[in-house]
Amino acid sequence: MKKKYNFSGGVTCLPIKEKPNNYIINHMPIPKKFIIYVKYNTLKNSMLRIKINQKVLCGQPLTFGDSSSVPIHSPTSGLVQSIEFNSSHVDVNKENIKITILSDYLDQWIRLKKIDNYKLYSAKSLIKIIYQLGIVGLGGAHFSSAKKLTLSVKKVHTLVVNAVESDPYITADYCLINNYLNEIFIGCKIVAWISQVKNILIVIQEDKIELISKIQLLIQNKALFKICILKKKYPGGSSKIIIKSLTGKEIPFGKHSIDIGYLIFNISTVYAIKRAIINGEPLIQRIVSLYNYKNHLSKNFLMRIGTPINFFLNYLKIKNNLDYMIYIGGVFMNNLLTDLNYAISKDINCITIYKKKHKKSINYSCINCSYCVQVCPVNLLPQKLYLYAKNKNHKQTKNSYIMDCIECKICEKVCPSNIPLVKYFKNEKIIQNKINVETKQKKIFFRRFQLREERLLNQKKMFYENNNYFNTTKLIESNILKKTLKKEFINKNQIEKNIRKEILRSIIERAQYKK
Repeated sequence: MKKKYNFSGGVTCLPIKEKPNNYIINHMPIPKKFIIYVKYNTLKNSMLRIKINQKVLCGQPLTFGDSSSVPIHSPTSGLVQSIEFNSSHVDVNKENIKITILSDYLDQWIRLKKIDNYKLYSAKSLIKIIYQLGIVGLGGAHFSSAKKLTLSVKKVHTLVVNAVESDPYITADYCLINNYLNEIFIGCKIVAWISQVKNILIVIQEDKIELISKIQLLIQNKALFKICILKKKYPGGSSKIIIKSLTGKEIPFGKHSIDIGYLIFNISTVYAIKRAIINGEPLIQRIVSLYNYKNHLSKNFLMRIGTPINFFLNYLKIKNNLDYMIYIGGVFMNNLLTDLNYAISKDINCITIYKKKHKKSINYSCINCSYCVQVCPVNLLPQKLYLYAKNKNHKQTKNSYIMDCIECKICEKVCPSNIPLVKYFKNEKIIQNKINVETKQKKIFFRRFQLREERLLNQKKMFYENNNYFNTTKLIESNILKKTLKKEFINKNQIEKNIRKEILRSIIERAQYKK
């Protein structure tokens, strides 16, 4: 029997109703329009490649990428209707440029560059392809996969393929494993070829018995691969939790798993890398779970990036939106959607539907029950962090490692006082980041001041040294001049004496001659 890896804290959730259609991929029809979001701060460095009323093909790049962002591609063929500024309805702190594309329903693709044997290409060439085709982390981090691979080359020894869902009721990754396991296997080999790892660990939770059997059957007699079974607890999908469970090592704040020799990729990202390298496809679609909290049912849909959520709900015949609350994300980590015209983006893996509650939950004072401490998977003290954050004691929150919080919201779910703990933690993290930026700026400014003072001091020293040299030189020259003048004065007096002597002698001679 295989060893089951565990971690401290966490909660065990009620199992989802397993049905045969849970792992079936439902294909969505092409909507009339697509909405693509480009981060405004990214657009400053990543210029648009299209203009209004321009015809585009499916898979055509819409933006240039840069060091911090990847190119974004058109999800279908059609016409660019508008390009406008738009604030995010999910995160008020983010600002976007909204590109609206009207579909022509032809779905004409650009010419794709396929690769039969990836081993004929260098790691640098494959990373460039992954970058150009817009592959990012699909587990939620939304980090450039090309940049991650570049950092990992010859620095890691193990590839960890994360097949654990970020939320207990999301089944998108499990659906992907059930339908595209062979392609995921090829994607793992491609990543291993690029990063030159010696081991590949596939991590999955213990309750997915059928999927575990499929994976074991595929990787048998493959020395490179190993399956690791994790206890069925939330939040098992966090990269920090996985590394801690498998190795006992912790990823420090501000560091990455690459720094300790482990490269982590979500299983959806590995699949996208395979499609990019072998099939030449850019990342324009992903599997999205729909979870209905009322009947605990989950379905999975293959959706194009940019599909409006309103179109998706109408397709499901959910028209009375006033009776429902729509969330982006799962049951634990989610954001309330206020505008149903918002569209699917690369980092959305689930849409959760709640029945609207007419009664608002009341928040009470903390009773120090320590339930939040018992379930915290990263061994923090949420009740202390809450008090420090509420009282704006920023020094204590920093000393209590608030930046290590993974915002899993378990503490909120178990809190009997209904305190929105993560809301306080998020605000405190923003403040801590501002303090860190200000501290760095102060250090830079102080260092500049020190360099300026040193420069001025050196200038003064040089001035005094030059002034002393000038005075010394002047004094020496003055003494030499005096000596020269003195000699000349002596010589002049001697000449005058000689002249007077000659005059006197001539006078005496003339007088004697007259006699």
